[in-house]
Amino acid sequence: MVDHADLDVPEDTANVGRDAWEAAALRLFDDKYSLVATGPRVHSDWLLDAVAVMNRDFVDPRGWRVLDWDRDNADEIARHGHAFPFDSPSTELLNESLTQITSETAPLLLVAMTDDWCNLRNAPGFPDRAESLIADAHTLLARYGQQFECYSNANDVETAPVPHLACKVSGWSALTQYTADYGLVVVSDAEVGIFWSFNPI
Repeated sequence: MVDHADLDVPEDTANVGRDAWEAAALRLFDDKYSLVATGPRVHSDWLLDAVAVMNRDFVDPRGWRVLDWDRDNADEIARHGHAFPFDSPSTELLNESLTQITSETAPLLLVAMTDDWCNLRNAPGFPDRAESLIADAHTLLARYGQQFECYSNANDVETAPVPHLACKVSGWSALTQYTADYGLVVVSDAEVGIFWSFNPI
């Protein structure tokens, strides 16, 4: 395991506190088969840092909570490797599978990922809790500062402006052997965040 615990996070990226960020992550993803993890940006090619997070070869540079359902799944990790449930992630695979999306689309996608079929309108509590769900998604993204890029393996994200929110994914580049997996990679100058949900049904 690479030890990046001594890396400093620039002050201009500290736009949300630990408690608020972790609470938002738990509200959105604690009861969903998911991965929510952030590693340090230590390479000019951020794909290398994304692969490190997927391989669990990282330490959150701020020491914040990581949501990882399979971290202690010793049997599956022994059979499939440290990146389980991902299938041998590599920079080449991510480069082929990820497409850049807008920062406006990213929070909608995060909420949609809480649904097994990545349909925002089917997300738990939506539309009754639409405002709070979207607010939580913005809180998660605020960690990465004012300037960040977003990438997803979804290749047909459909969005419509508030208040008629819609976000549905019906096509994606699979990175697991599961029925479906949807992800968002957030890249800043200091950090790389991985948000992924899995549907093994």
